[in-house]
Amino acid sequence: MRAYTILETLANSKDYLSIDYFMEKLNVSKRTVQNEFSYLRKVSRNNGFSIKTSYGKGYFLTIGNSGAFTSFMSKIRPKNEIYDEEKVIFNVISLLLLNGDNFDSTSNIAEELQISDTLLYGKMKTVSGYLSTYNLILERKSHYGVRIIGASKHIRKLMLDLYMKGSKRLKKATDERLNNFTNHELIIEEVIKKNELRIGYYEFTVFVCWFKVLVMYIATWEPNRKRNNKVEAKGERQESIVSIIKEIENEYDINIEQCELIEVEKLLERSTQSEKRSPNLINKNKLKKELLQFFVNEDKANKTDYSKDSEFLEQLATHLVFLLDRIDRKITYKNPLLLELCIRYPMIFDNVLKFSEFLKEYVGENISNDELGFITVHFLNHVEKKKNKQINKYERVAVVCTTGGGISNLIKTQIINIFPTSFVKTFSFWVEKDLELFQPDIIFSVVPLKKAPNVPTIYIKELLTDKDIINIKKVLFLENFPLSKNKVIDSLRNYLVLFKSNLFMITEISDYHDLIRMMARKMIEHGYANKEFERDVLLREEYMSTVYKNGIGIPHPIEMKAQKSAIAVAIVKPEIKTHQGSVKLVFMVCLSTEDFHYYSQISNGLFQLMQDRTKIQKIYNNPVLQNVTEVLRRMDG
Repeated sequence: MRAYTILETLANSKDYLSIDYFMEKLNVSKRTVQNEFSYLRKVSRNNGFSIKTSYGKGYFLTIGNSGAFTSFMSKIRPKNEIYDEEKVIFNVISLLLLNGDNFDSTSNIAEELQISDTLLYGKMKTVSGYLSTYNLILERKSHYGVRIIGASKHIRKLMLDLYMKGSKRLKKATDERLNNFTNHELIIEEVIKKNELRIGYYEFTVFVCWFKVLVMYIATWEPNRKRNNKVEAKGERQESIVSIIKEIENEYDINIEQCELIEVEKLLERSTQSEKRSPNLINKNKLKKELLQFFVNEDKANKTDYSKDSEFLEQLATHLVFLLDRIDRKITYKNPLLLELCIRYPMIFDNVLKFSEFLKEYVGENISNDELGFITVHFLNHVEKKKNKQINKYERVAVVCTTGGGISNLIKTQIINIFPTSFVKTFSFWVEKDLELFQPDIIFSVVPLKKAPNVPTIYIKELLTDKDIINIKKVLFLENFPLSKNKVIDSLRNYLVLFKSNLFMITEISDYHDLIRMMARKMIEHGYANKEFERDVLLREEYMSTVYKNGIGIPHPIEMKAQKSAIAVAIVKPEIKTHQGSVKLVFMVCLSTEDFHYYSQISNGLFQLMQDRTKIQKIYNNPVLQNVTEVLRRMDG
């Protein structure tokens, strides 16, 4: 089992891998890893591979005889190995696409992918079904093998989608064929600018990748295409596209046909809006009035101030004008930052989800989550501006230290970095009268204060790290942070203290909604959440699923108003299957208003976790709360 994992990992790596890497991946000791490598060196000579070692770098695999190596891997492959079905399907289709209209035997495909013939045979029905969604057919012929047949535009669409999804085989082969496409990207940018078009980054990437895939398609499917046909441009936009086509034809010695010019023009039309076009059906001034009224009501209910930010309202109205025009013209934009926005800024994104109800009523249809992600950026901009204003409210800042020496000066310098325009003064802990006479707007203290002015007081430690300073800023930037009353806040506590043993569970439940209902009720029973908590969690789920990447779920209420802050953890065995993906680990967040500053720590920590499958598996294989918090603590640095 370990030997197979080591060889598979090295075979997929282009660089040396350290012994620490394998200790972490296999969750074993250094001696165990060394023993595995000792065994692999002994058997390497007769099985077509060798393992190089470099001091300070680690191990590197060289395959001398691929047939012998594949045979050896099939012998040591664990019988209960779980395959990533999507990866297998995409790899099979990529190999068939790269083979053009030629047949390939299933045994060759299985050997190339290092999987058994039996496994491949069981997946071919799925491959055929997947191809049918592109109006393509998987043709099977005795003594020949299999191949893909269908219209060229459908084959190109499939190649484009697999390339965009990051299919390693197809992407690697295409990029190697293209060598350097940077100059052509610049030409494509100039065409967009010349035609004064609005285009999202993702849509621009798709447009560029279409040309990449076209070159690969001609090379693999029509290598003998003659170069005597010339495309004819009709209109200014087609002339601009032809300028791209000519450059690509000359660079790669290919011929692009008229049908492909029309194909790419339609793609451009679906992906862009003209800057010069004024949507006739949308009255921007009327929309701004509607927005103002909406935010006035929201500000009263939630103690926010969106309605007072005229720049925010203007920018949001402009964005919505183009959004509504896109909807009218059936243009859809993909947002590559949607996942990160959902997880890193959950409270702001939840506000946007509530705002989507207003949009639904205004437009008459649901707005896609990708578009809501773009709108979230405007909300974030408003919050960032508010932070800058809020920090300037503290004109006089007091720092209370244990002594008046060098440590005091160090703390003062660090606090000045937070309040660059404020008057910052240090005080020894025993001169409380001088502190009162100073009339501070805010106090930072390293010791408990018996008597303090009626202003916010934040307790800190004497040696502040960069992370401590970031946490202090997050506390200060909270919308509900008190500006005038004596409130003591510990900004240095780590969010891991919110994980509660009485909210930890290992469960075999098979439905995600049933699971989060159960977790919510447990929160209520133990006194952390109010009686509306379960309803609010399910309401948030109705807006958008909280099942994210690599089996992580982060359910939370649409509004945070907990009695006590806590994080519940559920480890699901076997994992739950949902439309959004599988679920292995569920973190339910419940925060009181005074603990909102934890949200940034929580979201950043869980976002990091879901990027690391090894860490997720480490928690899943050792399902105890201490292991969960230890993995997150190490990731937090």
